[in-house]
This record gives sequence, C-alpha cells and structure tokens, in this order.
Amino acid sequence: MTRRIAAWLAVAVVAVAVLAVRPEPATGAAAATCPSPAPAAKTILTVGDSITEGATMQGSVSPSYRAELGRLLDAACIPHTFAVGALGGTTCGYWSSRMASLVTTHRPDVIVLACGTNNNLSAASAEQVATFEATYRGLLDTALDLDPDVIVWPTWVQYSAGRPTPACAAGGGLPGPAWLPASEAKVNDAIYRAVRVVDEFGRRVPGWIDLQSIPEGYLDECGVHPTPGGYDVMGRLIFNTIAASLVTPPQAPLPCGLTGRRPGGQVPNWIPCQQMAVN
Repeated sequence: MTRRIAAWLAVAVVAVAVLAVRPEPATGAAAATCPSPAPAAKTILTVGDSITEGATMQGSVSPSYRAELGRLLDAACIPHTFAVGALGGTTCGYWSSRMASLVTTHRPDVIVLACGTNNNLSAASAEQVATFEATYRGLLDTALDLDPDVIVWPTWVQYSAGRPTPACAAGGGLPGPAWLPASEAKVNDAIYRAVRVVDEFGRRVPGWIDLQSIPEGYLDECGVHPTPGGYDVMGRLIFNTIAASLVTPPQAPLPCGLTGRRPGGQVPNWIPCQQMAVN
C-alpha cells in the first residue's frame, strides 16, 4: 500500500475511466421489476488508492467493490455508471491537484472518496495531522465548489493487519507496513473532524462510510487488500450508506454491518453482510 507497492504494481498512469457495471443477479435471485421509463442514470465517481483500484498483492486489477455495489444498485432499480480515479500507493494529497479535473470531466452525482490508507500518520506531530486534515477538507471543498449538486461520501480507511505472514511471503507479496494500524486511527479521526467538527457541508456531505468496521478475516493473505469476499462486504456497506442519496424519496439504509462508530471503538456486534437480506 506504500509507494513501493505502487511501483511494484507497475501502474504508470492514473486510471480514470467510466465503467458501466451490470453484474448478473445472484443465483436464484428474482430479477427486479423496475419502473419504465427508467430514471436518468446516476454517475458515481470512486476515488482512492489500490483498494479502490481493485489491486491485489499479485498485481491484478478488478472492479473492486463496484461489482457488488453495482449489483445492489441494479436490484434497487437505480441506473448508474461508475467513473474511477484510482492509483495504488497514492495519498490524499495526490488527488488535490486532480479532483477538479475528475469533477469537471465526469460531473458525478455522488463521489465516494476513499483515500488516506497510505498517509502515514502513526508518528505524526499535531502540525502534520492538521496538514492532513486541511488537505482532506480541500478535496471536499474543491468538489463541492465545482459542482453545486454533487454529494460526497468520505470513507474511513479500512483496517489492515500491518504485518507479514508466511503465506504472503510465499506468494511473493509485499506485506503491509507495521505503521498501518496506528496510522489508521489518526487518519480516521482527522477525517471525522474534517467532516463533522466544523459542519459547513450540510447534506452535501451527509456522513461517512465506515470501512473500518470490516473485520480482518476479509483481508487477503498479506493483510492489506480485501479478499473477493471482502470487496463484496465493502460494496454492501457502501450501498447501505449511499443508497438513500440516490433515490427519491430517500430510503433508510439496510442494517448490514455497523455505521456511525467512532474510530478506534470496538466492534462487539458485527453482523456479516452475507447474513443480511442483501444477497
């Protein structure tokens, strides 16, 4: 997840593409009966690092969480397309000079902003933490200033094991650095403050997506990127959180996983998404 991982993945340019994701319904699931004519498609811009990109420790790139998110949006009769701005190893600062172009090019209805995992704040001073927070707020300000209708959903960065494993070493992967767990708590606290402490955004930044609540069992053998099942859980958590901002009238989020938990808190009653009525 560091910059050396980005180099190892050999990704030379940022991936910025519009994808139409239309996964097949789950086996045995009834096809949705959607209204006709269908409403206008919503454009969802997903911005982030290798997790958003869909990279694994083997260097592959996939639809990431967008496959499951797209399936759920289809089932909810919400037409959509995805725009992707993602590059492995990048920090939030990388997107500071690129957010304006992403917004003006794709004119998204919703932005899912998932940066911060690569920002090492584990031993950061108060000044360095404040700089990160200002950078993050700048990303929100840029998007909202350029598009008066866009809604931005920040995400808390997800848990990472931050340690090597024999399986990871045997597979030739690069283990997560030891600073990840300590950094994530500070990053998520800063994101929380950027969004809520000075709440100037109102309904245009309605809250955040709690990826920190995804348990370690959904990580790959190197303890950094999600497994395929982990990407499904991510997609479901994101759907649960943003669906209300994509439909009229708004709908209540589904009770899958946990939302609204402060960074660093315990997860005493985690309910796996596959046990909820979202399959």
